[in-house]
Amino acid sequence: MKNMKKFLSLLLTGAMAVGMLSGCGGGDGETQVATAENTTTTASNASSASATVDGDSQQINLRAVSFGNNYDVQDMGWRWMMAECYEGLMRDVADENGDTFEFAGAESMDVSEDGLVYTFHLRQNAKWSDGEPVTAHDYEYGWKRLLNPENGYDYASFIFNVVGAEEYYNGTGSVDDVGIKAVDDYTFEVTLKVADPTFQSKLVATPLYPTRQDIAEAAGDNWGKDWRLCVYNGPFCMTDLVEDNSMTWTKNENYWNADNVKLDQVNWYCVAEEATAATMFDNGQLDVFDASGDYIAKYDQEVEAGNLQVLDVEYPGTAMLCFEHQNGGLSGLMQNVNIRKAISYSINREEMVDAVYGRYTAAYGLVSPAITLDGESYRSQTEEPIKEEYEQYAGNKEALQELFQKGLDELGVTTPLSDIKLTLLSYGSTTENQLEREYIQQSLNQNLGITVELNTVGDSELFMSKRDALEYDIFLSAWYSDYNDPLDFLNIMKTGVYKSYGLYSNPEYDAMIDSLTGVQDSAERLATYENMEKLLLLDDCACAPIYYSDKHYYHQNWVKDFRSSSFGASQELYIASISGK
Repeated sequence: MKNMKKFLSLLLTGAMAVGMLSGCGGGDGETQVATAENTTTTASNASSASATVDGDSQQINLRAVSFGNNYDVQDMGWRWMMAECYEGLMRDVADENGDTFEFAGAESMDVSEDGLVYTFHLRQNAKWSDGEPVTAHDYEYGWKRLLNPENGYDYASFIFNVVGAEEYYNGTGSVDDVGIKAVDDYTFEVTLKVADPTFQSKLVATPLYPTRQDIAEAAGDNWGKDWRLCVYNGPFCMTDLVEDNSMTWTKNENYWNADNVKLDQVNWYCVAEEATAATMFDNGQLDVFDASGDYIAKYDQEVEAGNLQVLDVEYPGTAMLCFEHQNGGLSGLMQNVNIRKAISYSINREEMVDAVYGRYTAAYGLVSPAITLDGESYRSQTEEPIKEEYEQYAGNKEALQELFQKGLDELGVTTPLSDIKLTLLSYGSTTENQLEREYIQQSLNQNLGITVELNTVGDSELFMSKRDALEYDIFLSAWYSDYNDPLDFLNIMKTGVYKSYGLYSNPEYDAMIDSLTGVQDSAERLATYENMEKLLLLDDCACAPIYYSDKHYYHQNWVKDFRSSSFGASQELYIASISGK
């Protein structure tokens, strides 16, 4: 791979030089201010005081690669934002020791002996940012809103195990028969069909956050689209937005734990390019920087010198190459497992994570090491299913081309390898986006002797349109888990669950997932998970895992108690403060 390394070196140098001149557009340049009297959080609702810790102004400056435009918690919205401006029954917080789950909107929980009935006792001092109390009725409305078939929320399946939930969603049952109810203002009760060991881990997910019925219904079709129509029950409120430029959160003085929230203001800046963000971080314009590539080595030296701090945590995400299973892709070749394997094994994961990203961990399984089962990493309890077979082919062009040719023979295709063309669909304009798609292109061209053409589109909507129209052979995607169980990874490949991972379908695989219903024994679940992952990746090569994600946050020494989250806000700020700036 000597030529590949030379290619990467040249590409990285050029891309970083361009990145230094790039930034994120300034939108229309006008600041939008919350003004709707009845339905929005204004600056007067939030803290405008300049409280200090050791004399420091309590403001933190952060980077986002892009801003979303979805403020509807049931629709998942901006998860990285929602978990800081909103709050559910529980909160997930991660530090260098891993994730912990703590009570948030609820202060305690009772579970019946048969594991079917969950009773949540809510905090009676919890309020929305407009001063109204957060009640069990808000949770009941939010959860039933998630199931309402008229809304078509993707995450409704999260709670299909609730009595009457799936029937209501599918139009065969009534909302009155759903096992979700406010017993009183501060007691929220949920009844399951069968005991489910994954249920509690879902409670930190934003689709299960409360929603104010009066606010949502008053907003009508604008609910989730106009940030000025929102109220918040979390530590912060969104109080200002300049599209594609900047966003401001201010402290929610009505938050139940406001006395322990030290930051008065969070300033977000839209900075797409890594090099631009690094320059801002070096200049002290950003307080936190999630680095990759050569910046990691640079900032590790600064950490060793005592000039910066770093928070390294595993993150439950896996990047993967997806194949078009329904029609075999534009080439018609993706229906063959040996061709899919030849493509997968042509990618040197170790080199890719080192040369392209400068971080992450090479993946030979689908389930991330950050996912635990019985308190231990799932990956520490089972082998990565494709590692051994991958090593038989890695770096061996002759063997890889023989494997690809075997697939062609099985399909009855007589086209020589040199005339084979595959289409890699992609989008994204960052340096990292460019590097990863060109690395895959070069790997397949060189190892398989075929031609991979890049179809790079300008934005995510166009990408999804072409993906859903099946205008590709392969594309790079990722899954970031919503709850802490291997099933959340494995379930994405079940028939009909998602359309965005290549439309793989295998009745045997689906039956394995269904067999887990009601199973609480961890050893039995582990054995089923192992068999599912082997069938998915080793037998069928349904997708090609590339790397396991992580978080690598460098932060200035004046930032104290900075935390992350695997299943909530990407940057947990409710206990952070500024001291010594």
